Amino acid sequence: MSKRCETETLVRDFDHLNQCLKQFRTLLLQYNDKHKTQHWILSNHQSTVSLLDVADTLTNIWHLHKGDGRKTDNLYGLIGVPLELIPVIHQLNQTKTNFQNSVKIFRDQVGDPLSVLKKRSEQLNIELKNQGLARLHLKQCYRLFPVLDSTPAKIAFSWYTSGRSIKKVSVATAEKKLLKMDTSQLHIQLQLEALAKIPQTESLAQLQPQVPLMRANILWKDNEQLLRKARNAPLPIFFPLDDKENFPEYNVPSLTPPETRKRQQRSDLIIDPEPYLPSLRIHRYR
Repeated sequence: MSKRCETETLVRDFDHLNQCLKQFRTLLLQYNDKHKTQHWILSNHQSTVSLLDVADTLTNIWHLHKGDGRKTDNLYGLIGVPLELIPVIHQLNQTKTNFQNSVKIFRDQVGDPLSVLKKRSEQLNIELKNQGLARLHLKQCYRLFPVLDSTPAKIAFSWYTSGRSIKKVSVATAEKKLLKMDTSQLHIQLQLEALAKIPQTESLAQLQPQVPLMRANILWKDNEQLLRKARNAPLPIFFPLDDKENFPEYNVPSLTPPETRKRQQRSDLIIDPEPYLPSLRIHRYR
């Protein structure tokens, strides 16, 4: 596809995302005015959080202040909504995914998407006091809203602090990465020597610790059967709730994750806990 086509697709998906966010915000507040939507929200910025505050946070896709683009504004909690709002949230999540895919394709085939989106965002965002200064926060555009299709009986929140990503790398790839570093440094030279001692066919593991995540353990009661599901919940969980249903039981977790790892390290781990190439966080398999 041409640069023009990719640009048109990117702008179209961005406009659609803005429209869906505005629709969702309007419907959520309308339902709250009519039915006084039941919700519970935990925030480290405010002691009490209104549904208006929640709607503003969930639909904000801008850097309104100087900040780290890797961080997002998190809210933890539960929001019961009329059943007809559930498909709207699913559609909004799909729109977010479509926009994320468009950004990826544009970046791969054309270049920096923010150069195009900045101009578009200034046109769509003229009502802001800092007109033309707001920067698009892509991560807040991408993040999906947790949504359930049926009403749970209980939700238990807890911090998950043991997460990590594991990427398999070859010896040749590890060597290329080391050679891009300052090879005049002794510690890099020693790691290159260590790498030369193992077979070229050996697979290595590059580990990346993940930031602590809020997890939700969700329980449904179906007659005498109990159904369980766990999921990440950096944003409030939406679920259908009518006037005759009870709000789910829930616990109130700490706003900050525990400082120490609770889970004991398994003795049968297939990855050596000691890094073989510390500069790259690369380990050998046992």
